[in-house]
Amino acid sequence: MISPKTVLASTRPFSLTASIIPVLFGTILAMKWTEINWGIFLLTLAGAIFMQCGTNLVNDYFDYKKGADQPGSLSPSGVIDRKEMTPVQVHITGLIFFALGSIIGLILASLTGSFILYIGIPSLLIGYFYTATRYALAYNGFGEFASGTTLGVLAVIGSYYVQTLTVHWETVLISLPNAFLIMAILHANNLRDIDTDKLINKITIAGLIGKKGARIEYYILMLGTYIILLLLVIASLLPAWSLIAIVSLPIALKAVGIAARTWEPKELNKALGLTAMLHLGFGLLLCIGTFIGISI
Repeated sequence: MISPKTVLASTRPFSLTASIIPVLFGTILAMKWTEINWGIFLLTLAGAIFMQCGTNLVNDYFDYKKGADQPGSLSPSGVIDRKEMTPVQVHITGLIFFALGSIIGLILASLTGSFILYIGIPSLLIGYFYTATRYALAYNGFGEFASGTTLGVLAVIGSYYVQTLTVHWETVLISLPNAFLIMAILHANNLRDIDTDKLINKITIAGLIGKKGARIEYYILMLGTYIILLLLVIASLLPAWSLIAIVSLPIALKAVGIAARTWEPKELNKALGLTAMLHLGFGLLLCIGTFIGISI
């Protein structure tokens, strides 16, 4: 029997902030217009986490099958490499998480309306086909866009909708800093694997535009996050308190500094870790600042 500890490790728990932060942020945005239904919030949070867990596990399975994750590689969870779970067990566990997330999505649809399905169903399909089949999004240059769209934008819109039962176009703009950092995490991963991905015919934006262009894109995603935040505050789409997120800038500069000076995979893995840390730090500060700004 697979231990709960192993299942937890297989979900890449350190990465789950990518689903937690946008749900928290979207809910805080909704506080401006309505009183929060905390039961709906918890359901939304659980559904988002289950969907990401399913995506992470299914991705590990297909990356292994396609040769992207070999023994000794810098793959995220490593449960297959360490023989703690078989590839089939990883795949089935991922499908179970998808099923749990789908059940929660149906419950939310019954409570808040069918619109949430227009967010949940595409997110489910993108999560599975991110690495599944030969037309996998991550293997054909669409990985960053797919992640930025689902975890970056749709998760914020969905979390806002289930509380307010409305959708405003401004929410799309407000979600862009989160989307940029989600894309930066994926791009940092592709920077690290830019040479090895070519060996398995994996097409990424980093591989398509070359090393120089890939570095420039990373700089744009990382530093553009702060520029967009500033513009959102200037346009009064976010309160001035949201600028507290700028405190996280030193982490961004450290990650960018690593990417600017080396192509060593182990060093770029540090940049990847810092980018994930930045998403957490920036996201929490943005949530705190926005909450304060909305509350006063």
